[in-house]
Amino acid sequence: MDAVLEDRPRQDNWIIGLISAGHFLSHFYFLALPAMFLFLKDDFGVSYAELGLAMTAYSVLGGFAQSPVGFLVDHVGPRPVLLVGLGFNAAAITLIGFADTYWTLLVLAVFAGLGNSVFHPADYSILSGSISESRLGRAFSIHTFAGFLGGACAPLTMLAIAKFSDWRTAFIATGLVGLALWVLMLLRSGGFVGESASTPKQATGIATDKSGLGLLLTAPVLLFLLFFITYGMASGGLVAFTAGGLITLHGISVDAANTALTGHLFGIVGGILLAGLIVDRFPQHGITAGAAMVLAAIFVVLPLRVGSDPVLLIAIMAFVGIGLGLVLPPRDLMVRAMTPPGQTGKVFGFVFVGFAVGSGITPLFFGWLLDNGQPELVFTAVAAFIFLALCAITAAQKLSLKL
Repeated sequence: MDAVLEDRPRQDNWIIGLISAGHFLSHFYFLALPAMFLFLKDDFGVSYAELGLAMTAYSVLGGFAQSPVGFLVDHVGPRPVLLVGLGFNAAAITLIGFADTYWTLLVLAVFAGLGNSVFHPADYSILSGSISESRLGRAFSIHTFAGFLGGACAPLTMLAIAKFSDWRTAFIATGLVGLALWVLMLLRSGGFVGESASTPKQATGIATDKSGLGLLLTAPVLLFLLFFITYGMASGGLVAFTAGGLITLHGISVDAANTALTGHLFGIVGGILLAGLIVDRFPQHGITAGAAMVLAAIFVVLPLRVGSDPVLLIAIMAFVGIGLGLVLPPRDLMVRAMTPPGQTGKVFGFVFVGFAVGSGITPLFFGWLLDNGQPELVFTAVAAFIFLALCAITAAQKLSLKL
C-alpha cells in the first residue's frame, strides 16, 4: 500500500506530461498552417482567400466536432479517441509536407481539424479520472499552459525551419515529432482512465439524473456555453486586432504594436501559471475567475485613457493577458465540478464549441470597426464581452449549486 501511494505522484506526472505534450502540439499544429501561408501561396499559386478556406476547414471542423467527440469519449473511453485524434493530426501535418496540389492541402487540413477535435474532451476526461483531487488544479493549469505555449511557439519554429531548409521540411519535421509522441503515448498511456460514474468528485455538481443531450440543455451547462462564447469573442478579438487597434488609436509603430500583442500573449501564459499556484490552495474558484475578469476588463479600456507611450501600452496589454489567463484554470475546475460523473467528455466538448464560435466570429466584427475608423470601440467591446462572460460564469456556478 505504501509503495502504491509513493508511486502515485510519479504516475500523475507521467499522465500530466503526456496529455500536456499532446495539447502543446494541438495548438502548435493549428498555427503552423497560417505561419507558412506566404510559402504556400507562392508554391501553389493560390490566393490568401483560398488558403483562408483551408484554415477555416481546419478550425471550424475541429471546433464543432468537439461536441460529438465528447459523446464518443464518454461511450468508448478517452484513451482510444485521443490516440486516433493525435495520430490523424500528426499524420496530416506530416503529409502536408508532401502535398503537390492545393486540393490535397485542403483535404489534409480537414483531416488535421478532425484530429484536433479530440483533445479537449479526451484530455479533460483523462485528467479528471486519472489525477488525484489534490493535484487536479495544477494539472489543469499545466495542460492549459502547454496549449497556449504551443501556439506561441508555432510561428517562430516553423519560420526558423523554413529559413534553414524549406516549408515542406518544417511540416514533415514537426509532424514526425507528433508521431513520435503518439508512439510514446501508446506505450505509456496505461494509466489513462476516463472519468466514470463512480469517480469521486467534489459535492458541487449538478444535482440531476439527466445525461446526454438533456444534460447539455440544462441551464448551468448552457450558461457555461455562453461564457465560452463571450470569452472567445473577447480573447479572439484581441489576438486578431490588438496591434491594429493600437496603431489606429494612437499611431504607434508596427513594431511597438506587435510587441504589445506579444506581451499580451505571454501575459496569458503567465496568468495561467499564476492560477495554477492559486487554485489548489484557494478552492473558491468563482472568486478567482471573477477577480481575473475584473482585472482584464479594467485594463483593456485603459488604452482609451492613456497617451501613446509604447512602453505603457505594452504593459497594459500584458496585464489584460494576465487577467484572461488567470481565469482559465478556475474555469476548467468549475466546469468539472458542476459536471455529473461520467459526463465529462460530452460537457467539455460541448462548451468548447462556444469558444470556437466566439473566437471565430469576432474578428469580422472588429475588422469592420477598424475599417470604419472606430478603434476605441474595439477595446470597449472587449470590456463588454468580458463583463458578459463574468455574468455568465457567475450565474452558471450559482445555478449548479442550487440544483
